Formats: sequence, structure tokens, C-alpha cells
Amino acid sequence: MYDLLLTIHNLVRWFFLAAALYALFRAVKGVSGNAVYSKSDMTAGALLVAAAHTMLLLGLILWFISPNVQAALAQMAVSMKDKAARFILIEHPLTMIIAVALIQIGRIRSKKAYADIDKHKRSLIFYGIALVLVLSRIPWHVGL
Repeated sequence: MYDLLLTIHNLVRWFFLAAALYALFRAVKGVSGNAVYSKSDMTAGALLVAAAHTMLLLGLILWFISPNVQAALAQMAVSMKDKAARFILIEHPLTMIIAVALIQIGRIRSKKAYADIDKHKRSLIFYGIALVLVLSRIPWHVGL
């Protein structure tokens, strides 16, 4: 079960990255062209939020059933001194939770903005910061 969920989590990462790049592309295009915040922009944000929440759900399930996490939790003091154990135990999950929160806040704030340019700017800022956080903590050495 763990290996299957980990594989799905690794595959969905690519959908998340594509959705993030698409949403950022739409935001940059909107800011630079002073464009109307269209249905395509709303869809891009919705896809990003859906991908982010899917990744978060899969990640949390993996965190709770992971034998690596359970072993690291058993020896917390030793785990905090080990870079790899600290990464899977604290750094990766906490950073991803913060990134998902930023994506959700960005979506809400962009929808509530009055002017189209403000909607694009808010999307660009929140989605951009979230993507930087995600990219900083993706374990690139793991599969696919």
C-alpha cells in the first residue's frame, strides 16, 4: 500500500508542477498585458488548488504510514541530527503545508480582488512564492 501511494504521489507531482506553471503563466500574462481576469484564469487557479490539495492529502497519508517516518519518530533526538531523517520528518511536510496554504490564500484573495490587474498580481505573488517553496523541498532523487 505504501509503495503504491508513494508512486501515485510521485506521479501527481508532475501534474502539480504543470498546473503551477500554467497558473503562473496566466498570471504573468495578465499582469504584463493588463488583461481581464477570465474564466481560463479561474480554471488555472482551480486546477492548481486541486493538485495542491491532492498532493497534500497523499503526502499526509504517506507521512502517517511511512516506515521511515515511524523509525525517525522513534528516535527523535537522533533524527533531528540526521539531514535525511529531518527532511522526511519535518522539512518536506511543513514546507509543503505552508505552500498549499499560500496557494489557497492566493486563490481566495485573487477571487476577492476588485480590479483584474489586482487579481493577476495576487495570483502571481502567492502562486510564485508557493512554487519556490515546493521546488526547494521536492525530493528530486525519489523516482520519476
